[in-house]
Amino acid sequence: MDHDDGATPTPPTNLGWPNVFGASIFVLLAAYISHALGTRLEILLVVSGVRCALQLTLMGLVLDDVLGVDNGYVIMTITVALVLLGAYETVHHRAKQTIQGLLPVMIGILLLSNGVMSILCAGFTLNESPPWKPVTFIPVMGMLLGSSMGSVAMAISLCVESVLIHAPIIETKLSFGASRYEAVKVAALLTIRTAMLPQLTQLSVMGMINIPGMLAGQIQAGTSATQAVLYQVCIMFAMTASNGIGVLLTVCVSM
Repeated sequence: MDHDDGATPTPPTNLGWPNVFGASIFVLLAAYISHALGTRLEILLVVSGVRCALQLTLMGLVLDDVLGVDNGYVIMTITVALVLLGAYETVHHRAKQTIQGLLPVMIGILLLSNGVMSILCAGFTLNESPPWKPVTFIPVMGMLLGSSMGSVAMAISLCVESVLIHAPIIETKLSFGASRYEAVKVAALLTIRTAMLPQLTQLSVMGMINIPGMLAGQIQAGTSATQAVLYQVCIMFAMTASNGIGVLLTVCVSM
């Protein structure tokens, strides 16, 4: 069967900063509406938008050089830098309530949960050899880390809130000889279920309601829809696993 040559999408190679400035109108409009309604989010919207543009621009400049370098030390440096920034953002900015001295522990949690899953995902499911090849490992690590930060931050906040709310019950159980695990079991299980709910919801609606940006981007770049879908499914499964490991470890060290 003949296929129309125009049926294959072509990547938009002619984008420039004027396109970015045009897209910024949407953020500025949202900021104006926020100011008019008195929600006090306009400054946060503008600052976040500027940060997004600058950070992605810097990442693009760095990745152009990094993705072509097959050096283990460079890959390790980039990975550690991503984890350090992610841990700081999670503990100090995303979590509504936090625990003193949690930052070093969070670095270990994010490195373990996302680093291990990134290697397994790149090597086992995406057939990359070696699995730490930067063109695959670094993007996968970035996606998994960005996804797990939200769930882990929610787990931190919920742990603090649950302990404060259930403090009398926990103290009573401990006074009757219950172990730490027995005393916080109910609160811990509720925290895990609640923290994982956003990721599970995203997983369940993927492809039915939500069309992920990575899938759309690959199709626009000329990848077949079937291959793009398979890649997206592998990434989503890895994201869910890294979220689960991160939330579980966070609850274990926080309660």
